[in-house]
Amino acid sequence: MPIRDELIERTIQQLAALMAKLIGARFGVLEAARVDLGAAERELEGLYLANLGTSRGLVHRLGLEDLIGVLSTAGYVDAERAYLLGALLSVDAEVAVAAGADADDPEVVGLRSAALAALLEAGAENLGEADLGARVAALLAEVPAEALPPSTFERRFRYEFAGKRYALAEDALFAWLERSRGTAERLEVAATASAFYDALEGKSDEELAAGDFERGDVALGRADFAARFA
Repeated sequence: MPIRDELIERTIQQLAALMAKLIGARFGVLEAARVDLGAAERELEGLYLANLGTSRGLVHRLGLEDLIGVLSTAGYVDAERAYLLGALLSVDAEVAVAAGADADDPEVVGLRSAALAALLEAGAENLGEADLGARVAALLAEVPAEALPPSTFERRFRYEFAGKRYALAEDALFAWLERSRGTAERLEVAATASAFYDALEGKSDEELAAGDFERGDVALGRADFAARFA
């Protein structure tokens, strides 16, 4: 379902306007002198406080899992707030770039990586925002895969599976396995893989085809995963 919270909806509109201004200045569509970075940072600070109840500075200091925890209640992530956090962090990264940081600056990469994780959580919870896919695709293009933690690939798997994009979900599953470390983490990936292929076996040929998968791919995928896991 799309966003229903009016405060969040208004905030997203404010962030979209701010992002357009920052990107316009970066690519010369708008004079950079017309972008007041101090005002942009103050606006962001206010939006963090109003929507998340915490400061921009604290959000910057929190680890990824702590950030996601802010969005959770009784173990469930609030999809609307996850989407909002992803939008806030994306604009935050653009502010850093506008201030002179390079795209590969650790601060920029960290903000975009966290934004991606938040948006993937929103998608995994079936938030039906029309631009969610475009936001995720843009961040995947901007953040080097090697800079992403294994948990992001797990989130991408859930995001793609929730969207019934089964071939992409399998790709994310294999990427998650490749980056997993330690017996417990690898066993978690293996359990997820088993449940994934079991679920696919229960799909009709039409459902599989819509997810860019074929009936024979299920057995092939199981075998491929087992070979990679060994």
